[in-house]
Amino acid sequence: MYTENSVSDKKDLGKKIVDESMAEFAQGKSAMVQNGNWAWSQIRDISGNTVEESNIKFLPIYTGIDGEENQGICIGTENFLAINSKASEAEQKAAADFLYWLYSSEKGKSYVVNDFGFIAPFDTFKDDETPNDPLAKEVVRYMNDDKYTNIPWQFTVFPSLNFKEDFGSALLQYVQGTKSFEDVKSTVVSKWETESSMAK
Repeated sequence: MYTENSVSDKKDLGKKIVDESMAEFAQGKSAMVQNGNWAWSQIRDISGNTVEESNIKFLPIYTGIDGEENQGICIGTENFLAINSKASEAEQKAAADFLYWLYSSEKGKSYVVNDFGFIAPFDTFKDDETPNDPLAKEVVRYMNDDKYTNIPWQFTVFPSLNFKEDFGSALLQYVQGTKSFEDVKSTVVSKWETESSMAK
């Protein structure tokens, strides 16, 4: 469905970048685009944007599986906060203090919500402390609607970045007609087995 109805020729898909796809969507050249809630800032500021804030929504990706009529959207993150264990104790404490300030003080939380556009998963945030953009509002709407079962967006279930890149490369070759779908399946299974065994 993606490749047969894309504004880009299949042979060019490996060269496309997110900015180009977002511009095509913003300028009305494509009806939909796959992206996350950070996309509003990418769309809003594009020259020639035709998308009104009130008209941008999320649509779950349906694939024809039984029971998916109540499926919501992917919600989660692949990013984590970390403090360097090799830093000095004073630096580690300063980092921890900063993170505590950022996610619990009124000024820090204002940065998180209004400047960074994050939907913070911490109990220091009230329900109404979310970014004021249409896609963030869509995420909150799906999160709070019990009729939907949202899908965890968690890249950590993949064995590694290398696995993701190999999988993506195999999919691109399939789309461009240089690999069969059986080749893609074989790549995924063999790479997953190899990477999983290395992680043990």
